[in-house]
Amino acid sequence: MKKLIFLLCALAGAESLSAQHLRRVAPEQVGLDSRRLVYADSAINRAIDDREIPGAVLAVVKDGQMAYLKAYGNRRVEPFVDPMTPSTIFDMASCSKAMSTSVCAMILVERGMLRLQDPVSLYIEGFKDWESDDGKEKRTIRVQDLMTHSSGLPAYASVPMLEEEYGALNPQGLMEYIASCPRQFEPRTAFRYSCLNYITLQHIIEQVSGESLRDFARHNLFDVLGMDYTDYLPCRRDKKGNWVNTADAHWAPLVEGDWHSLIAPTEIQPNGQILCGQVHDPLARVMNGGVSGNASVFSSAEDIAILCAALQNGGEWNGHRILSPMGVRAMRSIPREVGGLGRTLGWDCCTPYASNNGSLLGHQTYSHTGYTGTSIVIDPESNLSVILLTNHVHPRDEHGVVRLRTLVSNVVASSLTGEPVEKMAPYTDHYYERIVDFMDQKPITSDDIVMLGNSLTENGGDWSARLGVEHVVNRGIIGDEAMGVYDRLHLILPGQPAKLFLMIGVNDISHDLSSEEIARRVEMVVERIRRESPSTQLYVQSLLPFNESFHRYKRLDGKSHMVGEINARLKEVAKRHKARYIDLHSRFCAKGSQSLPAEYTTDGLHLNEEGYKIWVKELRKHL
Repeated sequence: MKKLIFLLCALAGAESLSAQHLRRVAPEQVGLDSRRLVYADSAINRAIDDREIPGAVLAVVKDGQMAYLKAYGNRRVEPFVDPMTPSTIFDMASCSKAMSTSVCAMILVERGMLRLQDPVSLYIEGFKDWESDDGKEKRTIRVQDLMTHSSGLPAYASVPMLEEEYGALNPQGLMEYIASCPRQFEPRTAFRYSCLNYITLQHIIEQVSGESLRDFARHNLFDVLGMDYTDYLPCRRDKKGNWVNTADAHWAPLVEGDWHSLIAPTEIQPNGQILCGQVHDPLARVMNGGVSGNASVFSSAEDIAILCAALQNGGEWNGHRILSPMGVRAMRSIPREVGGLGRTLGWDCCTPYASNNGSLLGHQTYSHTGYTGTSIVIDPESNLSVILLTNHVHPRDEHGVVRLRTLVSNVVASSLTGEPVEKMAPYTDHYYERIVDFMDQKPITSDDIVMLGNSLTENGGDWSARLGVEHVVNRGIIGDEAMGVYDRLHLILPGQPAKLFLMIGVNDISHDLSSEEIARRVEMVVERIRRESPSTQLYVQSLLPFNESFHRYKRLDGKSHMVGEINARLKEVAKRHKARYIDLHSRFCAKGSQSLPAEYTTDGLHLNEEGYKIWVKELRKHL
């Protein structure tokens, strides 16, 4: 029996170490306009170009699915350059308050172990309540006051003063200071954002639960949701004065080599050390040793997306529950006792700190930011979350991201079209799987040669290998048509590719369009390429013939003659727009025939390897 229990525990542990992610979808599959989301890319890239941030990761969660996930720039620029990736782990700074400390407190509330109305002094020995200067009035500071930043505690504390008085790495000394420091206003009468509130809340969670905040969050939140790349990272100073971690991150077994390699570094310290895996916030690092209620969670966009999906779904995701629907509703609602102050139980609705909400999301939107450059925004009305992660304090704390956060939230909000999904996403599932694949690949650059079209292009596979030329990318999608290509040009043209080979139109024939209409649609594609990427050398390839004798594609029967008619028009289109026309049709047809020879096709429409050899031979003349 003991062996069986051990085996079951081992299997459960192995399962918890397998990273779980939200289902990836194209924006249109959840009612977002990907053409509008490109404006978010532009805003972020401008911030990088202006050296406001070294890089960023943007994630958009809609209806519990990952609708947008993109990395920009670099996560490290000193002492070497390291590109940003979607899986980069960030110092979440004060976002830790919302995504961990407050959730942990609410878990204890739901289990009947903690009351929001409990006096803080019930848990913190010697904790001083507020009293008036003349001593005639007194008010109890309660747990809820800590969570809503209405307690009256100061915003922060001088770390050099604390270190001198209590010594470094002294959580109890820090708590002793907080318990007796001056209260700045009567509780519940004003709002003052305070890290001391959440350090106090940490001590309450640890006393009630009997576990450290790190362990309690792991067992009751991160592990439950499968947030494998989220953790508190304990640290201390070594003998040389450098900050080092005193325990491995939870994701260490999942990484080959140094687990720090996934982390976006933050600020260069006076001694030259660049913090990487050691929390940036001085109170959390110097006094609390890297495990602190006000900061010190490290996490990735995909892990945070899981948390957002759970909060959007009433506290449950993928069959795993962290909170009840009522608990989630309480967390995103402003308590009546502080109704005019704008803070919920851990989150921000409408204080001056909530500018990251933007101007367009719903009035129930709640959010949080982190000093290092992180931001989480959740709109329950549209079931939408915006996660923007930057490390703007790297390598030096010289810029801010307040404006950028607002710009990005507004762009994402504007991408919500309100149109039915079936109208927004009229193409096949395979089409959108390819779109997601394109979005995950390295963005198109001015060095690239793009092969653009339908199944004939997609089935060509690695065109770079076929052509023997570097930087050739395949942007073909099975079943695509002219307007489908038009709709996805925004994923290609911003990169201003060096060359673009376009072949599209045969699937349009099966939709019972006239030769003239098909040529007109292809011309719309050509016009847009010319307009948005004028430096790109454009090649308009003729349609290939097909072979009706296979009788595989009924909607093409009797329409072989249309290929020649369309090609004649495409040749004129290429001439009008100063593009090069490539006549592939005549290369495939036997003399006096308009049909694709059987030896070059698998089914009358698609090419076999012999067919691709002919195509490649013709293309090499233009490379």
